Parts: sequence; C-alpha cells; structure tokens
Amino acid sequence: MNQIPPDAVQVRITPDGICFIDEEFFTPPPGATLNEAVLAHLQLEAAALEMPIRAVIQDEQAQYTTSIQVNTDGTSHPLADETQTSPNPNLPQPTVLPEPAASPHATDPVPADRPYEPLPEPYRGWLASTCATANQNRFVEAAHAADQLLAELSTQYGPSHLYTLAVALVRGDIAWLSRDYLYGLQIWIFMARSWHLHLGPQHSTTVRAVGNALSCWVRLQPEDAKASAPDVVKLLQDITIPNADSAVQAINQRTRRIALAN
Repeated sequence: MNQIPPDAVQVRITPDGICFIDEEFFTPPPGATLNEAVLAHLQLEAAALEMPIRAVIQDEQAQYTTSIQVNTDGTSHPLADETQTSPNPNLPQPTVLPEPAASPHATDPVPADRPYEPLPEPYRGWLASTCATANQNRFVEAAHAADQLLAELSTQYGPSHLYTLAVALVRGDIAWLSRDYLYGLQIWIFMARSWHLHLGPQHSTTVRAVGNALSCWVRLQPEDAKASAPDVVKLLQDITIPNADSAVQAINQRTRRIALAN
C-alpha cells in the first residue's frame, strides 16, 4: 500500500461547508463550485512545482476521506491504493473531489438577494433585473446592463462608492460565468483595491477579491496571462493575503514557462 507523503496537501471541509487548504481558509470564486476551485488551486500548485502533488481531502460535510494525485498537465486521479473511509456505509464512495451540498442559489448563480449595500431605486430594480438576465444564461445582455449601471453609478457616486462596488460584484460574477476571465481579472483587481481602501487588507471581503482575481488569472490564455502577470504580482505586493509569496512564485514560474515556449 502506498503511503501519503507527509508533505501532501491537506484539504478539509467542515460540516458547514467551510474549506481549509493546509490550515488556510479557502473560498471559491463566484460561480465556481468548491470542487472546481479546489482542483484549480491544486493544478496551479502542481504546475508551479513542476511535479505531481498528492492531496488528502477530508470532507466532514459528506463524511468521507479520500486522496488524489494532481499532475502537472492538470489531470487528476484518485489514489486507488489509499484507504477511503466513511463513517456512514450508506454514503456513496467518491472517486475524486465530489460536489458539495447544493447551495441555496444553485439554480441562480447570480443571486438578487445577496446582502448588497442597499441601492436606491431605480438602481436596485435595475440590478435585480440584471441578475435575472444572467441567471437565464443571457450573459451578453446581462454584461451590457451591468456596464451601463456601473457607468451611471460611477458618475453619480464615484467608482469606489459602495453602491458601485455592489454592482461591480455582480459584473465580476457575470464575467466568471461567461468565462471572460480577462475582464474578470481586471474588475476583481479593481474591487480588491477598492475594498482594501474601505476595509483594510485583512478583511475577508478584500482577501476574497484578491483570490478571485488570482482564479481568473490562472484561467487566462498564455499571452494574456503573460501580459497581465505584473498587475497580479503588484496586487499581491500591495495587499498581503495568506500564501501570497507562493502565489507570486507560481505566477513567475508560469510566466517564465510561457516565455520559453514562444
């Protein structure tokens, strides 16, 4: 039986769905499941280290423990030789990261009732309509409506006003859902810097925005990733988040690989 090495990545999901990776709080970007976000994180780490990594996933919500290997090319597979345990024999045994329990907004990835800064009418109705459009997968229309609303609020209140940031959050969600990762990167960088000014660098909202920017950058095409890498590195230098040094290292390593490939 193969043994999981002591340096295997430890992924823990608490009974209420909170995730920790090597004891650091981890949250998925908007529109992504915890499954997708954790796997993307492991793929980035494997690529940065240029070697396969192993991870032990302990899901206290689904009541199981399993282990997987993530390869440098992004593929992953369960470690069949490892014991997978579940205290409930009636639960199905997972083969790789399973989907977490459905969230209240599983059918509406851009919820209209999120606790936004209360917008005055007609802006609040406009925002709710934009969310409804996005939830019908009409992302082009939703993005256009959100951009119009952002422009009007920026003119009326300023680009970093809480009203404007509430709509920017929705626009970031739309970019993620439509896989417009370059725009998503730009708007999450903007939001991270704005929340930094409002709430400080250690607030969870600021940290989450930085994490969302990183998640978008990971998914960029090579040329876009290379061009935008300095902006992401500068963000991590200006706003300190957990594991910022390793993230900068991973960004620099990917940038060098892109340069060597051209």
